[in-house]
Amino acid sequence: MLPGFAAIASVAILGVGVLSATAGSTTTPMASVPHSHASHMTQAKVVTASDLRALLGKQLGEHAALAMNTTNLGITGSPAFAASAKALDRNSIALSKSIASVYGAKAGKMFLDGPFMWRAHIGFFVDYTVALSKSDKAGQDKAVANLQTYTVKFGDFLATATGLPKSAVRNDLLAHVLQLKGQLDTFNGKKYAQASVLYRAAYDHMFMTADLLAGAIAKQKNLK
Repeated sequence: MLPGFAAIASVAILGVGVLSATAGSTTTPMASVPHSHASHMTQAKVVTASDLRALLGKQLGEHAALAMNTTNLGITGSPAFAASAKALDRNSIALSKSIASVYGAKAGKMFLDGPFMWRAHIGFFVDYTVALSKSDKAGQDKAVANLQTYTVKFGDFLATATGLPKSAVRNDLLAHVLQLKGQLDTFNGKKYAQASVLYRAAYDHMFMTADLLAGAIAKQKNLK
């Protein structure tokens, strides 16, 4: 049994950033997001498309790095695993606050804790990591199936909110899931040089995701 895994079965990981159009808030995006340059903005400051892209890039890049750090530490049974998992969840909460600042508190809560949403997919990666460490093929397959469902349900959720094509958002999420899975599989196989290359690629991909989402939100909210 890997130390610390039970403690974070419900902790967060992966994905991207904006939420349900049903929450209709007109709050200035990012104006109250903590632990970022956005926290220094005031309501009077005009938030630009560039500001939004920078914030999402920062938060999503952190997500990818923290997610891979956490699963790698889980595979090795490191005592640092629990602390890393907590840092990952703090990032997830920050992302949900960014969502809430655009679409309202209800949307932020749904993003974070809804079925097959952000924290749920973290749990699926934890499930996959545990199964991988035990060479449990059935457990791995179940976790992968849940992650595939996540890419559809969460992808459709984001597409509905942002107006992006469902196929584009689903494909972006699937690429992210496959990148993190591939990095973890390679790390578990002790192919550390290859795992490092995949780690960097997965991190870089988050900035492409940020560009995709920020562009759609900026258009939707008339940000310049």
